[in-house]
Amino acid sequence: MFKKLEPHDYRRLKPWFNGQLYPLCPYSLASMIIWSGCLHEAFWREENGTLFLSEADIEDPSRRRMLLPLLRPFRYPTPKELAEAARALDFPCYHYVPQDYLEIIGLANIEGFFTVQEESGYGDYIYAASDLAQLKGHKYSKKRNLIAQFAKACGPTAAVKPMQGVCLRECLELFDQWEQVRGGPVIADIPNCERKAIVNALEHFKELEMSGVAVELGGRLAGFAFGSRLTADTWTLNFEKADSGVKGLYQFLDSEAAKAVPAGYASINKENDLGLPGLKKAKESYFPSRIVKSYILALKS
Repeated sequence: MFKKLEPHDYRRLKPWFNGQLYPLCPYSLASMIIWSGCLHEAFWREENGTLFLSEADIEDPSRRRMLLPLLRPFRYPTPKELAEAARALDFPCYHYVPQDYLEIIGLANIEGFFTVQEESGYGDYIYAASDLAQLKGHKYSKKRNLIAQFAKACGPTAAVKPMQGVCLRECLELFDQWEQVRGGPVIADIPNCERKAIVNALEHFKELEMSGVAVELGGRLAGFAFGSRLTADTWTLNFEKADSGVKGLYQFLDSEAAKAVPAGYASINKENDLGLPGLKKAKESYFPSRIVKSYILALKS
């Protein structure tokens, strides 16, 4: 039986994720927890040395899917194992199957059991943490120039502090301002969902072992960025919001967030672009070291 994923499940399920190698952001346990209850509900089930993970849309619970399961010690499940599990648990498909899985297992082996389709807009952007923190080289000259302009205009009043869950009210006020300036939702329901996820994250910040930074200008919260563990060497940047009226603030915040990533994480996953051209352009402007595509595996009858 699947159980609804709750914040208090983090401590129990964390050992399953310690050795996992799936590079897509949906496999961050903290991410799963904070986004559950927004557009979808997330569920889990332990059985015979395997952790099964699933989602169901809130508006239409019949739209159900599984994520790739976690085995302990970690290994990639075979296509046959995935097919048998999907049939036994009555699920039609797996979502968020990373490109790495297809390359390691082999497309021909997978197509014996599933039809394979790329999940457009859900490929994740991966960066070297040192690149985002230091912004060295000619390709980052525009970013450094914007940060210099920010420092000149706001440097004396700017303060960078560790992110704390207690600043929930200020973060939500900044998010609402950001949404209003942007001109409303690009995709229906996304702003309300994102707001709920921010609330979930900040209310359980320490419990989910999240961390990040806040930028204050003259004592006023002007930007925040925080994230969670994905794999042993990759940190996911779950949220990054700033006052868009302050030139160079986003670039400054991005660099400070990378500097504040916990020790040991060489890479930063900045999630996907949802197929939005503007978001795609912004993520590409930081020169990702790789983009990991996401796939859907639909069970063959």
